[in-house]
Amino acid sequence: AATVAASCTKHPHFSVLAGRIFVASLHKSIDKTFSTWVAQHSSGIDVPRVWRPLPFRPDFVELVGRLGTALDDVIVHSRDFSFTYSSIRALAHTYLLRSAGVVIERPQYMYMRVALVAHADNLDLVLETYEALSNRRFTPASPVLFNAGTRTSHYASCFLYMPDASTPSTRLRSVGDLDSLWLADGGIGLSLGDIPAKRYLSIAPPPYPQPGIGPLLRVYDAHAEYTGVHRHKRPSAATIHLPIWHADVRGFIVSRTNQAHRRLKNLYPGLWIPDVFMHRLQLHGKWSLFDPRDVPLLQTSFGDDFTRAYEEYERTVAPLDHIGARDLWNIICRAQQESGTPFIMYQDNINAKNNHKHLGVIRTSNLCTEIVQFSSPSHTAVCTLASIAVARFVRPDRTYDFDALHTTARLAVLTTNAFLDRSSYPNEICAQSVADTRAIGIGVQGLADAFMASDLSFHSNGARQLNREIFEAIYHAAYDTSCSLAEQHGPYPLYAKSPAAHGTLQHDMWDDVVLSGRYDFDSLRRRILQHGLRNSMLTTQMPTASTAKLLGNFDSIEPYTSNIITHRVLSGDYTEVCPWLVSALTSRGLWTEDIRVAILRRHGSIRDIPDIPLHLKDMFMTAWEIDPKIVIDMAADRGPFIDQAQSMSLTVAVPTSAILLDLQMHAWRRGLKTGLYYLRAQAPAYPLPFGVGSLPLPTGAPAAPKHTPVLPRLSDNSACAGCEA
Repeated sequence: AATVAASCTKHPHFSVLAGRIFVASLHKSIDKTFSTWVAQHSSGIDVPRVWRPLPFRPDFVELVGRLGTALDDVIVHSRDFSFTYSSIRALAHTYLLRSAGVVIERPQYMYMRVALVAHADNLDLVLETYEALSNRRFTPASPVLFNAGTRTSHYASCFLYMPDASTPSTRLRSVGDLDSLWLADGGIGLSLGDIPAKRYLSIAPPPYPQPGIGPLLRVYDAHAEYTGVHRHKRPSAATIHLPIWHADVRGFIVSRTNQAHRRLKNLYPGLWIPDVFMHRLQLHGKWSLFDPRDVPLLQTSFGDDFTRAYEEYERTVAPLDHIGARDLWNIICRAQQESGTPFIMYQDNINAKNNHKHLGVIRTSNLCTEIVQFSSPSHTAVCTLASIAVARFVRPDRTYDFDALHTTARLAVLTTNAFLDRSSYPNEICAQSVADTRAIGIGVQGLADAFMASDLSFHSNGARQLNREIFEAIYHAAYDTSCSLAEQHGPYPLYAKSPAAHGTLQHDMWDDVVLSGRYDFDSLRRRILQHGLRNSMLTTQMPTASTAKLLGNFDSIEPYTSNIITHRVLSGDYTEVCPWLVSALTSRGLWTEDIRVAILRRHGSIRDIPDIPLHLKDMFMTAWEIDPKIVIDMAADRGPFIDQAQSMSLTVAVPTSAILLDLQMHAWRRGLKTGLYYLRAQAPAYPLPFGVGSLPLPTGAPAAPKHTPVLPRLSDNSACAGCEA
């Protein structure tokens, strides 16, 4: 299989062939009947002696025993042979069950155990869910795929933690709390906005030095590395959010750069930015930095109330430091140029457009900046995720099947709700939070694939319209399904005072919303006012860095970073050309050896290859060639249909402070909650794929550019990998 995969740059079919060879070998060693397989591996009978029985839950084994024939009859093993080599290797390496280090599960069995755990005795829903999963229309997040049916019933993806900062001992107690969250297969976001800033003497008696957030960050970072050793699936990682007015912010911004006193390896800095800072930035104003103990109202307000409190504190409390807003911005930009961080979150956009606003001020996001829920020391917010493969709903005539998308979104909501109820949680605080809010996050993967399948360039008006309508369909299906669940089981306990309980839905919180007219939102609003919602949060947009690979899609909402894709597997790296591009060139008789070599030499860019038509050059522009403002505008277009936030990364060839300021001003003005997840910047060198360096350029083709982007591999961004989406 690895030998065949080495030819993937010749045609994507080699990747499918390599996948089939791998699957054929896998199938030979695993029983072809699901119920027999479960019986064998739960008891250890009739399996090699070195294999240990799988830790299936007894109720799962009993359920398979009762429904075995009905389940066996619907499993379609041939679907395993449609996986590409990278997809099946990723499945085998991380997701499929193992015994004594050996993979002993077929992909179809994984999908069946997920469907069965979700819906149990509801056989019709089990089979409907299996069909959707098996055909790769949607997928739950990684913890569900890892653990469904086993005794490790951790299904939640995200935890938003707020440490108790009242005393040094309670701050250190947070280390143990983080340990339990990491070991529950979750990605973590937390705020250190309450931690007193570094100063020589505390204002609270008795006076003592305050060490600030630096030592605590180093403790967290070391502990993440330690617990990561005990996590066989993912690294331990967390994003630390800090308000930009905190006096320790300068050292925090550079904490993942070489300027840091001790560079963080497992933690990611994120800034919590209010509107007043953006106004000061525009006006080249001065910015004041405070100790949180001096300014308690800044932790409990947002919007105009925050601005009034901040300006009052500037007059009445001695700030620990002052800095020009532009000077602070330049520090941020230099750190982003080097490390891609800090992440940027807009505090007032988040709180003004949030169904948790009645619970309190939201002060932190999750690991990957797409979850924004209320959290406090007594309320650790939790979210369970699923993503829909939106390219699957493009018909052969390039029209879009919104009815099928709506049906799949409904099924994703039902399935994710089921896992809320069946999951175990690391502590009682998390369990109570889930019971009170029942927050879920349904997002998408492969948006760029959907555009390519529809013959649309990423930056076209047609793509912008399809983008809006896809998210509108998912949003309507999610709210409609959650309302139906509330009608059956009652609304979530903290529903009564929420914006939705007063008839204000997410799209009502935005200006200039464009609706397709396909759905009757007024009727839906009336139903919600009558019956409520089962979930406080329903839609989000996660990075999907892991599960997109399983389903053969590009990540999340992002444009392709290159038309050549490097996959890292245990046997080494291998490269393939974008299948959509190869298909388009083949249909026009243009997929030749000269074109192939030219694409590889240009590291996936086709804009300078003369034999490729302008229409295809336009459609297959890479993220390096697309104006980042297009990405921001598309995020704003779908924003009214996303309850939570979006993991929006930006790709900028030369990210000067002026360019980044312009982009962030644009994101803030458009009302985005996440201004920036990762920044991808250009580097001056890029290695050619193996065997390409000695090949001649096609006749008449211009030379490859001297400065080309270094594209980060998935493994380079452990925040993406650790987010569990």
